[in-house]
Amino acid sequence: MKPALFLTAFALLSVLSGCYYDNAEELYGTTPCDASAVTWTVDIQPMLQANCVSCHSGASPSGGKDLSTYANVKTYLDGAVSRMNKPLGDPLIMPPSGPLSTCSLTKLDAWVAAGALEN
Repeated sequence: MKPALFLTAFALLSVLSGCYYDNAEELYGTTPCDASAVTWTVDIQPMLQANCVSCHSGASPSGGKDLSTYANVKTYLDGAVSRMNKPLGDPLIMPPSGPLSTCSLTKLDAWVAAGALEN
């Protein structure tokens, strides 16, 4: 192979490989957390259904707190948020299976800060 052809091929490969675009989701398997427009129906209610309602609903809810409806969540909101934001290892953390994701907690805090609306 001629030196000029080799250098041209090397330069072309260098330029093309330098145009790679890193995508955080592809690299780390996560999506960025968007807490700018958190709603009850899209974000909070599904999170509570997935993590809380199995224990906190029915005739004898755990701790006497039924979190299956918006009205009940509003009643117990301060205590529930406090328990969900406990540090890892705290015996009072909810859910007891392990802490919610950072994104879930960020969305919960944003929803509360926005007035905890039923939207």
